[in-house]
Amino acid sequence: MGKTYLFECGLCQYRAKVSGGADSGIDCEVQTVICHDCHELFDVFTRVRRQASPVGKFKPRLPEIPPAALPGSDAFKDGWQSYPLACPRDVKHNVEPWRNPGRCPRCGNYLDQNGFPFRHWD
Repeated sequence: MGKTYLFECGLCQYRAKVSGGADSGIDCEVQTVICHDCHELFDVFTRVRRQASPVGKFKPRLPEIPPAALPGSDAFKDGWQSYPLACPRDVKHNVEPWRNPGRCPRCGNYLDQNGFPFRHWD
């Protein structure tokens, strides 16, 4: 079961609801990324599990509460489809993985994590 936390910057008041790194649920895996062009943190899918459809073909099974981005899918391999890290606003933006403790994407101060998860998801 994945968890989403509230991260806040005490200096510039930036707030983000993200996992804070790599996280996974039953049917998907996500990674928190920092977009250097948007100056935002996002949770993006890295892998999604396929699910059998009623006619016996396979289709992607999306989580109930999806993270910010799910790019278009190709053929699934071994029950999972992998996705490259990309900004949900524009795939041309410069992104990199972000892990807690990490710096604010706007001012560079360290972000504070709320002690309790904001949301549990599968």
